[in-house]
Amino acid sequence: MQEKKLFKTFFFCNFAIENMNIFISTKSSYMKKITTLAVAALAIAMASCTNKDNTPEKVVNNFYLATQNNEFDKAMEYTNLAEEERAQVVEIIGNTGMVIHEFSVIDSRIEEGDSTAWVSLHLVVSNAFRPDTVGNDLEIPCVKVDKQWKVKFM
Repeated sequence: MQEKKLFKTFFFCNFAIENMNIFISTKSSYMKKITTLAVAALAIAMASCTNKDNTPEKVVNNFYLATQNNEFDKAMEYTNLAEEERAQVVEIIGNTGMVIHEFSVIDSRIEEGDSTAWVSLHLVVSNAFRPDTVGNDLEIPCVKVDKQWKVKFM
């Protein structure tokens, strides 16, 4: 996937360089060199601006961070739930009195086809029904929705 983005970026830059050379063909070779360098710098900048926040690990991390901070509505933005389902889940989470003491992403794997992923997570929680902390390693499913990774519910 990254290779396709880089190919498109460099294809665009090559096209831009050719058109700039035609445009400034009457100018000096010094101007051509400056233009070529500017377009190359633009290509590098575009290639480095891939969406690094759109990874399964980041989405799971952001979901649990928002939950840990009792920002349940924000946490729901990282899920694949419809708007009406989100309110129900927020109510359920709020009623359990769940407290996330700590969490850490361990590992992740993206399934073939790039639309499903699993994120391994260590989670330490307590709740109103069991006040002592319990630590578990979990596999959190993620799914791509409109090219964005989401924590998969249901």
